[in-house]
Amino acid sequence: MGSEIFALDFLTIATAYLFLLYGLTGACVFALVQGAFIDIFSGGLNGLFTFLYVGVFCGIWLGSRFFNLRTPKGQVVIVFVAMLWEKALFIIILFVFSQHVVFPKSFLWVSGALAIGTCLIAPVLFYLFNSFRAVFFEDMRKASTEEF
Repeated sequence: MGSEIFALDFLTIATAYLFLLYGLTGACVFALVQGAFIDIFSGGLNGLFTFLYVGVFCGIWLGSRFFNLRTPKGQVVIVFVAMLWEKALFIIILFVFSQHVVFPKSFLWVSGALAIGTCLIAPVLFYLFNSFRAVFFEDMRKASTEEF
């Protein structure tokens, strides 16, 4: 299990927040770009992380059809479902493209713990993102009204 338990997926939370803020287009572009960057800088299967993060985006979109992303309960549920969907897609893709995949027994437990940890911290990060956004726009408004 090691240090994997502390590797919460902040990119899934950021995708959900951008989905709330900018809608389908902004979140989808963010998911594509972040997946492409991870694919470029990792030595894994080409296109794997792009597919996974587009899958996360689709999970967020589908979850937002049933739960309100503006409420803490909805944030927890949607991020949890998106994380489980990402792990399921990861397992499916590896089984499809590699015949000799061996997962450690703790993989499912660690994946579940990461999904729970990530979904529980999502409302806190949504609140922080909103606070930083409000402070930034207030500073921009003050800077634009000052006379030089």
